[in-house]
Amino acid sequence: MAMFRISCSRFLQSANAIQRCSILSRSYAANQKADSSRSSAKAVMPSSKKTEVSTETIQRVKEAGKSATYTGVILVGVGVAGLLFYLLWKELCSRESPNGIYSEALNMCKEHGQVIDLVGEPMKGFGETTSRGRRRLVSHTEYEVNGEQFMQVKFYISGPKDRATVNVQVKKNDQGRYEYDYLIVKTKFEQIRIK
Repeated sequence: MAMFRISCSRFLQSANAIQRCSILSRSYAANQKADSSRSSAKAVMPSSKKTEVSTETIQRVKEAGKSATYTGVILVGVGVAGLLFYLLWKELCSRESPNGIYSEALNMCKEHGQVIDLVGEPMKGFGETTSRGRRRLVSHTEYEVNGEQFMQVKFYISGPKDRATVNVQVKKNDQGRYEYDYLIVKTKFEQIRIK
């Protein structure tokens, strides 16, 4: 911002110097052609119309600088807001996030016949219970083995019949999408492998 102001003030100073030079050169030419007493009086006093034009030009340059600065600030703000919305969408709605894997695995459990028989319907999914009694969505761990990226997700399901723990492991493929290695539903007495 300070750099822009310095540039504008230098521009305005150079514009004033150019204007003064053009006024002096016009007055010198007028002195040569007209009679010396009247011409010299006119040459020294620039007309008020030309002063108004130069002030008007300076105001236009100032306004253009202000509007360019405001436009730049607005564009930066819109860019930052867009980046934040993208990151939120990627974390909350993308299939490649822990929440996306949790949602997809919960839907698989709700549609699997053996899990429905084991837990019952309606089925609810939830995460670990915190010390305040709130349930976080999922606990997850991301790790890398031999250059391959893995993610393990753990959450709980409950229904009218029983409660179970769901363990999911996914591996990132060549296209950068996660594929299921396994999806296991465990109760106290039984274990079902869905994938």
